[in-house]
Amino acid sequence: MASPFTTLCAAANRLLRKAPATALLGATLRLARRAKLLKKRSALAAIDSTGLETRHVSAYYVRRCRHRKGHRRRRYPKLSAVCDTATHLVLGAVADRGPKPDMVEAEATLVEAFGLQPFATLVADAGYESEPFHRLCRDERGIRSIIPTTERGRARADGEPRALSGHYRRQMHRRFPKKTYGQRWQIETVFSMLKRNLGSALRARHHHSQVREIRVRVLTHNVMILIPPHRDVLYRAVPVPIFHSF
Repeated sequence: MASPFTTLCAAANRLLRKAPATALLGATLRLARRAKLLKKRSALAAIDSTGLETRHVSAYYVRRCRHRKGHRRRRYPKLSAVCDTATHLVLGAVADRGPKPDMVEAEATLVEAFGLQPFATLVADAGYESEPFHRLCRDERGIRSIIPTTERGRARADGEPRALSGHYRRQMHRRFPKKTYGQRWQIETVFSMLKRNLGSALRARHHHSQVREIRVRVLTHNVMILIPPHRDVLYRAVPVPIFHSF
């Protein structure tokens, strides 16, 4: 007879692979739609990424400690996610290893989230700003992408601003919806909730185990939002619950 630890490890290895984990995430979103927390199509979603710690010491301690040997890590677990800004539910998540530009995981995160829960508008910071990503959102998925435009390359000798390339980048530069973009911070709230309630340091030591642990935390986050008794725990730092608009 297998030990309970072996049974749990075997179940985690099987259920937390990419396809089953995505199916479980989709199941939490179906429950949210059944509970009227989500509509069939979300009005606004936000995308971003965050790094997680592999040890139970703060990043500040690692920077300040003189004896860094054994603590300093050049690579770290990275979570890219799309959230529904009204409910803080995670719509799609991709676990990777950083440091990497956000654009590396952008397409995979967007495709997974949109496949599980369609949304009309996506807000992102300048790390996702590129004409191909705008085209992926707008032309292929019908999503209104809102990303601030940044100037790139060497400055002109005459001091004039550089010409912007790309139809959607120029459109964002001419008419940028600041009020809608202001909701981008909701994805930062999701990352804060994940780290505050479930911890910012992973217990797993190997990369594949860390990926599975990140998936478990994302699923747990959604389940805690779905179960009413846990909402007060999740939003203990928020004076007014976000669910007042439903």
